[in-house]
Amino acid sequence: MTGWGLLEGTPRTVTSVEFGRFLPRRNLSRPAALASLTEQLEQLLARLAPDVVVIETPFTGRFPKAALALAETRGALLVALGRWGGRVVEIEPARMKAAVVGHGRAEKQQVAYVIRHALKLSKEPPADAADALALALCHVRSVLP
Repeated sequence: MTGWGLLEGTPRTVTSVEFGRFLPRRNLSRPAALASLTEQLEQLLARLAPDVVVIETPFTGRFPKAALALAETRGALLVALGRWGGRVVEIEPARMKAAVVGHGRAEKQQVAYVIRHALKLSKEPPADAADALALALCHVRSVLP
């Protein structure tokens, strides 16, 4: 699963929030699942027409197999973003967590909790969508005049 989030408004006031997850069908081969992610992102970009897309930079994990899967997923998403041709900003996970939660080693649940309250959401978004919204919020806050 891969989360996404969209913030609309001005740098000082968020007026609209959308979020969701890309979910490849079960039992797909890894190449087919990655192709599905690429297709889902391309459809979302066409529907939402964002000004900028923010994506996490890669990070090294303690688990090589998980890090490889994350790199493959990120690569599939970057293909869609390359085809889209718009502005892409990359932010390190620790920088996003520090900007949104207050420290760079925050847990996913902390990020989701802060995002729910900062964006006045009625319920906590799934962790991966909360991360996507946090990346967007971090970018918005970094471009304030």
